[in-house]
Amino acid sequence: MKYLSSIFVVSVLAIGLTAPVMAQSLTPPAASYMTADHNMRSSKMIGMAVYNERNEKIGVLDDILLPATGGEVTAVLSVGGFLGIGEKMIKVPLSHVHFMAEKAMMEGDKAALSAMPRYSYFGGGG
Repeated sequence: MKYLSSIFVVSVLAIGLTAPVMAQSLTPPAASYMTADHNMRSSKMIGMAVYNERNEKIGVLDDILLPATGGEVTAVLSVGGFLGIGEKMIKVPLSHVHFMAEKAMMEGDKAALSAMPRYSYFGGGG
């Protein structure tokens, strides 16, 4: 009987402790990167998967670059490769990337993006 009481207490505690965690997942998907005044939070967009119009994953958003002298904001994408091997970074205008819910959309396919010039944060082509 003591054994059953212990199982009951542990079960009640487990359910009670997970309830707040489950409630947090009920927020709208866009809430993680969109502010109340309809601005996008770049810190939450980094790491988002990027898909094409056929809903194929074509890369991951690695960074967003703001030009120091003004001009067009660009996105750095990690494309190509398999399981993290053979990936390369490319740079595209951020206006070519469209954000919806928890993913980013962009026209193109893996082969076309992989054929683009390699981007390096520090120059030198890679």
